[in-house]
Amino acid sequence: MNNQIKILDCTLRDGGYVNDWRFGDETAKEIVSSIDKAGCEYVEVGFLRNEKHEDGRMIFEDIRQVDSLFPKTKSKQVVMVELGYDYPLSMLPNHSETNVAMIRVMIWKRMINEGLEYCRALLEKGYEVGVQATRTDEYTDEEFADFVRQYNAIRPTALYVVDSFGVMNKEQVLSYVVIADQLLDKDVLIGYHAHNNLQQAYANTVAFMEHEWQHAIMADASVLGMGRGAGNLPLELICKYLNDNGATYDMASIVKAADTLPWQDSPWGYSMPYMLSAMYGRNPSFVNFFVSKGYNYSYIAKIFADMREKGVGIKFDASLGEKYRTEINLS
Repeated sequence: MNNQIKILDCTLRDGGYVNDWRFGDETAKEIVSSIDKAGCEYVEVGFLRNEKHEDGRMIFEDIRQVDSLFPKTKSKQVVMVELGYDYPLSMLPNHSETNVAMIRVMIWKRMINEGLEYCRALLEKGYEVGVQATRTDEYTDEEFADFVRQYNAIRPTALYVVDSFGVMNKEQVLSYVVIADQLLDKDVLIGYHAHNNLQQAYANTVAFMEHEWQHAIMADASVLGMGRGAGNLPLELICKYLNDNGATYDMASIVKAADTLPWQDSPWGYSMPYMLSAMYGRNPSFVNFFVSKGYNYSYIAKIFADMREKGVGIKFDASLGEKYRTEINLS
């Protein structure tokens, strides 16, 4: 392969959707240590949110709490901020005061302008910045090109194509990356974050890696594919693929990280309801709600189809789910 490729492990961040980020401090430290020894270039340790930090939970109120928990590693440590949670920039010290190298910012399409100013301020504080174009599939080619141009102006570390709901095929992924490859400055990394609702995370990422780009690229993965909905790209699979093509990730360390997780029979992975959520482009958080109500696959499909027709269900709303139990009859 002709691309320079970096791997970001997101087990503790995206995997936290499975267990409310309650990994426990010792488990989290063992995972970070194993990922570091495996040679992954970045390790994402959790979310930064304006809420009280609890011991053992990978949601941090102060970025210096990350330093208190994790020793410095060769892998660059990362946290994520979601603009919708309103984490004040005033709560962030300059990068010189923390070991955290990168802050990734989840930017919803409705918050492009706010995200631009937020990312600019993070760069001024000295952090590497990952621009996450959440729900990239919502953008037309022209809209995404405009997004790329705006964020290229501030020179982030990386700009990501993000398949938040696991709905994209490889042609769609590559079409967005082509736009970024044409418009970004050469020193900006192009990233891809996959979800596995249609079981395409591995195939899409391999297609992303095998295509020849002008930019260095990076891809997210998690141990055992742990993550929201049907999960993420499994770290062990993509690192084996890269090793088969000349990389040197330590697979034994990744296997050790998997041993550290308390889920050998994972509560994520392929399921028909998650496939349906992706097929209709609705928020996968509705799946657990509908499954807990005992709905069969056919009725869940009707609900998601009705949501799409009405233009709702992009954001999870328990009250909307409840309406399909008490008010809306689709039988």
